[in-house]
Amino acid sequence: MRCGVWLLAAMGLLCSWLAASVRAGDDAELDWDPETTTVFIVGILEWERSDLYGSFPDCMPNRRDQQLADFFREAGVPDDRLVYLQDAEATKEQIKKELVELLDETDEGETVIIYFAGHGCRDDDSGETWFACYDAGDENDSGWAVKEIFDAVENHFSGDRALLLADCCHSGALYDEARERAPDSDVTYGVITSSYAHNTSTGNWTFTDSLLAGWRGEGAVDLNGDGAVDLSEMARYAELELAFVEGQKSMFYAAEEFPRSASLAEVDEEAAARVGERVEVEWKGKWYRAKSIDADGDQLLVHFNGFDSSTDEWVGPDRVRPYYPAQFGEGDRVEVSWDKDGKWYPARIERGWYGLHKVRYDGFDESSDEWVGPGKVRLRVE
Repeated sequence: MRCGVWLLAAMGLLCSWLAASVRAGDDAELDWDPETTTVFIVGILEWERSDLYGSFPDCMPNRRDQQLADFFREAGVPDDRLVYLQDAEATKEQIKKELVELLDETDEGETVIIYFAGHGCRDDDSGETWFACYDAGDENDSGWAVKEIFDAVENHFSGDRALLLADCCHSGALYDEARERAPDSDVTYGVITSSYAHNTSTGNWTFTDSLLAGWRGEGAVDLNGDGAVDLSEMARYAELELAFVEGQKSMFYAAEEFPRSASLAEVDEEAAARVGERVEVEWKGKWYRAKSIDADGDQLLVHFNGFDSSTDEWVGPDRVRPYYPAQFGEGDRVEVSWDKDGKWYPARIERGWYGLHKVRYDGFDESSDEWVGPGKVRLRVE
């Protein structure tokens, strides 16, 4: 069994999506109507069995699950259509009860949102993935299974579309389950997750921050510059952020009928030139990944990955270069560092993207494939 930090946002698509097209700038017409949206949010950062599930005190201040709930309320989601369970409130019984009751109140053409924050776990033998409720026990009392989320949606949801978002270890299990169910389901699924099904995820809020940036209409997420943020842009922005900041692969799936170009937010202000650039910055002879947070002429104020704001600094062009991560080729024979023991294991490159590599370990099938970040893969010396 593998278990790890995660923040899940399993969300049935936010609303009934209107047929109108998106127009740029001040005339942007949004496809999301909060008043027809149902939202279910669960955030767990501490557990009854602290011996099994470690808490996340560093994530408590300004917790993003609370911010997400506040955002949807302020955006106009009706109070009787939004449920937020936090920590000790989020027992397995309460989660299942509240979700079913909420779904039972939905109508045709509506959408549901389910967000979960906490630990995600996976049994390597069975492939079963579950999310640790507040009162979760060991593998024999495994919490809230991914399959149960889909079962609840399909058995109690009267709407049309469900978007599942997960910022968690093994969150890509939602991606796999949605793809498997899509051909025979009456519900149209979309999925965005922070990690691949076989991978762990960091305990930071990077993924959820990306979602909030999208729904708040931050200019950096408007990748095509049309004045609105759509679902595919939010997913792509999250994918880039997770790869660059955390070294992990975000996953995105949308069924054929799912409105990828549906606009979620109007952009209030375009991103300033060069703000948000992903770069490398020289410091004492070494190059570090960083992101620009302000600009003044050719000077950039940068924030270094993995450091707090006390290390932010202004740097000139002589210390900044574009981020061009090294990529291995498909089929390359490599060695991969495993987080649990730090040892290097032989593998083969299946795919590569933006400094990440999907690998298949020698002697194992695809059920053990993983995405690995920069610094965790090297060419094998034969």
